[in-house]
Amino acid sequence: MSEKTIFCLGEGKFESKGAGYQKNLQIFNQSVTKEVYNKTKSALDVKNFKLPIAKWIKKEDMTDDEKENWKSYKEIGGYLKTLNYQDAWKEMWGTLKQEDKIFFTTLPNYNPEIFEKITGIKIDLTLSLKGKEVEIKLDGVSYKAIIQ
Repeated sequence: MSEKTIFCLGEGKFESKGAGYQKNLQIFNQSVTKEVYNKTKSALDVKNFKLPIAKWIKKEDMTDDEKENWKSYKEIGGYLKTLNYQDAWKEMWGTLKQEDKIFFTTLPNYNPEIFEKITGIKIDLTLSLKGKEVEIKLDGVSYKAIIQ
């Protein structure tokens, strides 16, 4: 049986031991049933989140170090930056809708600390209603207002 874990960590960075290391049917380092694991895996597959492996950096956005290391930026207008795992998460995260971000917090055994250690993302669920239009029905009459 292959390892079946979702958002699990071993002890310490890159350590091959601990609560989340090579254990089957775990989500956020907690054991789950095969049914819960499969349902969660399917939900993630349906969402089809794609982590980018690279990002084009325009020459005007390049640092001095990047310009020094990528001399061809002058001819081609920038360079293709290879992203590490956490940077890839940050890139993807910036493109997600609020409901997709909230989705991760609905996963079984959601643990914000583990999620942050793996992805580098600290989920802030503070929702702002500023500028949103709301509709209220009172005694059969509809009222609309924009939150200031």
